[in-house]
Amino acid sequence: MRLRDARLVDKADFDQVFADNQRARTDYLMVMARPNQVGYPRLGMVVAKRLLARAVDRNRVKRCVRESFRQVLPELPACDFVVRLIAKPVPGDEARDLLRTFARAGHRAMAKWPAMAAGDP
Repeated sequence: MRLRDARLVDKADFDQVFADNQRARTDYLMVMARPNQVGYPRLGMVVAKRLLARAVDRNRVKRCVRESFRQVLPELPACDFVVRLIAKPVPGDEARDLLRTFARAGHRAMAKWPAMAAGDP
């Protein structure tokens, strides 16, 4: 499976996650997770322009989140994850911090929803 296939792109998929999810948050990110039927984890991101006005900053955050997702992909159950930036990251070490934060928040969301941890959609 390519990482491109593991992306949420349809509005309907995002709406399902927003409607029924388990959430975990950290200082900068909120991770919403919902079991899916496709058999592998998928990632969607919401990075508001009001938090990061410059497109280059928003894209950097998205790259960091995608890389973190790629690193923890084998450990994740078949769920749709939507990552929302909820606060402006501190300049400097945000890339490394986001890598740790996504993994920690994703595991928190799985712990809140026992069926997800067992791999049952």
